[in-house]
Formats: sequence, structure tokens, C-alpha cells
Amino acid sequence: MVEAKKVVNPITNKILSGTSVYRKSLKLIPFLSVKTLIKQMDEANISKSVLYAMEAPIVYSSNEYVAKLVKAYPKRFIGFGSVNPLEKDASDKLEAKIKKFSFKGCKFHPPLQNFYPNDKKVFPVYETLVKMKIPVVFHTGSTPFGNIVKLEQANPLLIDEVANCFPKLKIMLTHLGTLWNNEAFMVVEKHPNVYIDTSAYLYEIPKLLDENTIERIGENKIIFGTDYPTPFGRKIHRMKDFVESIKRLNIKENIKNKIFHKNFYRMIKR
Repeated sequence: MVEAKKVVNPITNKILSGTSVYRKSLKLIPFLSVKTLIKQMDEANISKSVLYAMEAPIVYSSNEYVAKLVKAYPKRFIGFGSVNPLEKDASDKLEAKIKKFSFKGCKFHPPLQNFYPNDKKVFPVYETLVKMKIPVVFHTGSTPFGNIVKLEQANPLLIDEVANCFPKLKIMLTHLGTLWNNEAFMVVEKHPNVYIDTSAYLYEIPKLLDENTIERIGENKIIFGTDYPTPFGRKIHRMKDFVESIKRLNIKENIKNKIFHKNFYRMIKR
């Protein structure tokens, strides 16, 4: 869920009203009500969803807002916090938010937050997450924000150095790498502490998650995701479609169960 806020270019700091990115963001408004989300969850037989906080100029959802929704619907939502990792007090702020709101994880979007995941300046944040035994989620791959972000900041290979330096930090990459699929899969295959989620385009999922690829990267490290409420192409986002895409995979039922819920709870276990 996303709070209303001015849409701003994180690089130039200019308001983006009237741009294509702004117009696309307006199309998400019908999906932003809690009732609509829960209705989609019920239709898809999803018991719980993760809500990400995001402190970024374009997509903004405060820690307080996510915590409020989790408190109102504790049986349906799990909260992940976020901070600007380049702030001087980022580590202290993140630790305080996690403790105050009992968040189960942390989410970063390097292009939207305009930082490189392997920048030593943000390593103190990772040290805090390791200390607290809290996993971190990184957006990886392409973005719908065009030339207002730096695509190179979403390269999954940047996470390789993070995982090397912090082997006890549980890390999840998003969207099956989104066009950086091979790079994302290499990082997940290499590192026991790195996971990946399935919130890719619907047509990508059966092509990318075949039996051989799952065996290589590890059946215990793939986590179901839908990226709600992002629209995928011209189709209306339905969580049910993403559930069905996993159910149709030619893999064993016990692996599907791991993808749907077991691997996630394994990742957030402290």
C-alpha cells in the first residue's frame, strides 16, 4: 500500500506531475484500498501478505503507515520497514522502527532511493540488520521509471559483494531479476543466505522457473511474490493469476509449498 505524496525525481529533485511516470502512478489508485487488497487475497486464497514501507521520492509508504495497517489486520499482513540508507542516522533509525513496530524485515529500492547496494556507506545498516537477525529485500532488475533512475543500481551482481561481506545477512532479490535473470540466479546459487522472489511478469515465470533452474539455485530459496499493486502490461493485476502461475509449474507439490510459504517463514525466522 502506498501513501499519497508528491512524485519527485530522486536525481534532479524536480516534481514529476504531468510526466508518464506520474500518469502511470495514478492508475494504481484503484488498487490502493485495503478492502481491494484483501479481496484479491481472498480470491487467490492468500492468507497473509507482506507490506513494504518505502522511503523514496517516487514511491512512498511510511513505516508508521505500514505499522498501522498491520496492527489493524494482524492476521492478514506482515510489515517490512525501510529507511533512507544514506542518512547519517539510518542504522539507529532502522533499529528503532523495527523494534517499535515489530517489523519482520527491511526493504530497499536502490534506483528509487538513489544508492548502490555495495556502497560502503550503507554497510552500517547491514550490520544492524545482522545484529537484529532481520532479512533485507533489494529491488533488482528493470524499473518502470525510465530515465529518472539509474538502472545500474538495480544490477543483482552488486548484491554479490554485500553477500560476501555479510554471510549472516539474509537477503532477498526481487522479480526473478527482471531481465537480469541470469545474474540474479548466479548470486542466489552462489550464496546460501540469498533468496529470490517470483514477482516477475506472468509470462516469465514458467519460462524461468523450470525444474533444472530450481535445482541449481535451490528449492529452499525461492519465495512467492506478486508485486501488488504494480500493473503488468495492459492486464489488470490479479493476485490469483500469480498463484495459478506457480501451481501450473511442472515441479513437485512439496516444492510449490516451499515457494508459497515455507521458504518465506524460513527467511524471517530469527
